[in-house]
Amino acid sequence: MALGCRRWRSHPPQSQRLDGAAPSYVYTFVYADAVLLPSVLSVREFRAELAATLRRVQEGSGPVFVGAHRRPEAVVMSVSQYQQLVDAAERRDAVAEALASVRAEGLEPSDEGLALLEAIAEGRISTEEARARTLARHRK
Repeated sequence: MALGCRRWRSHPPQSQRLDGAAPSYVYTFVYADAVLLPSVLSVREFRAELAATLRRVQEGSGPVFVGAHRRPEAVVMSVSQYQQLVDAAERRDAVAEALASVRAEGLEPSDEGLALLEAIAEGRISTEEARARTLARHRK
């Protein structure tokens, strides 16, 4: 089993689906844990192949795991991959904060509102598009 997946399962992420259902990605991680193990470079291999590893990461072949005794301890990824992760985390945090604010006022978003918030958190639509859809729905 991959060490990172075991750690993840013992400390589940704070974000959950907005409708309260179990997130579907849990099953993806369990499946990946049993089937797809990341390739881990030893520290010695990483040092010897640094230029080739960086080139591979920049070409988009995915992240590279590095660690002593082939146990993942670090991840090397492209700046664009890192930025995508940061952007996704910021979107999820902003949606969670907005939803908590609405619920703190004793309100509950409609199913359509929750679906829009979920789409924003997943990056499928922008906040501007969600705003336009909401305004169009209320103008009818």
